[in-house]
Amino acid sequence: MRMRGVVGIILAGGASRRMGSDKALVEVGGRPMAGWVADAMAGFDRVVMVGRHRGVAGLEAIPDLQPGPAGPLNGLHTALTILRQPVVAVAVDQPLVRSGTLDRLAELAAANQTAVCVDERPQVTCAAYSPDCLDEAERILHSGGSMQQMLRSVPWTRVDREIWSSWGEDGRSWFSMDSPNDIVAAERRFRINLLG
Repeated sequence: MRMRGVVGIILAGGASRRMGSDKALVEVGGRPMAGWVADAMAGFDRVVMVGRHRGVAGLEAIPDLQPGPAGPLNGLHTALTILRQPVVAVAVDQPLVRSGTLDRLAELAAANQTAVCVDERPQVTCAAYSPDCLDEAERILHSGGSMQQMLRSVPWTRVDREIWSSWGEDGRSWFSMDSPNDIVAAERRFRINLLG
């Protein structure tokens, strides 16, 4: 299924301090994390890494418009400002993201909805965002806020466990691997071999 009019964005502007090296290039299961995320986004006509001057795995890249570490909201703001299209956002450190989950989020994005999976809390880095969020993203970013805060002031569709589990999702799509310990935790939780 191709997702016309919806751009897949990989949020990759973090400093990778807890990982100790560039998370986009950290290998899990024999491949860089960015490669896994890009493969899961194969159904999108366009995939862009946001927060980098150079892409990984042959991907297009755009640097964050706001210099300095400002979290994933900076990447979302950059993407919405430059692309002016609905986006499905995934963090580069979520290599277990499922293409089926992204396809479902893209369907919501194509209907100009902001839609976020909720698993205890809103999983803002595995979500669909409407361009209608741009003004609020800019306001919250400039006040030092976060994506979670932005959700308090924009309309969004809650995708609860009952819905996302019907997609075959088990939470792996938004499991972030910020540190080497997180990779080990993912192996245990999802019973997969990531370190060889």
